[in-house]
Amino acid sequence: MEAEILKEIKDAEKRADEIIERAKREKEAIIQEAIRNSTKLFSAKEEEIRKAQEKKIMDFREKAKLIKEEKLADGKAAVKQLNAKAEKNTAKAAELVMKKFEESI
Repeated sequence: MEAEILKEIKDAEKRADEIIERAKREKEAIIQEAIRNSTKLFSAKEEEIRKAQEKKIMDFREKAKLIKEEKLADGKAAVKQLNAKAEKNTAKAAELVMKKFEESI
């Protein structure tokens, strides 16, 4: 009877050791899966951040281009106004020179 009890104890210890080993293997498998998943997630987030940065840069470049075009258009309009004013003043200056010339004669 004692031998039978000892045999049952040894069998129980053996089953317990097997359960512990299986649990350790499962734990390692879970840890490895978690590492793989976190690496994938990290890579995905890095890519997402890179794309967001590229989009911001493209948006900024587009905005800068629009501002540049707007400033160039404003400058061209100012040049046209100055040219028109200069032409108008040229005619007045010619009249003034002619008037002063006639007065001096």
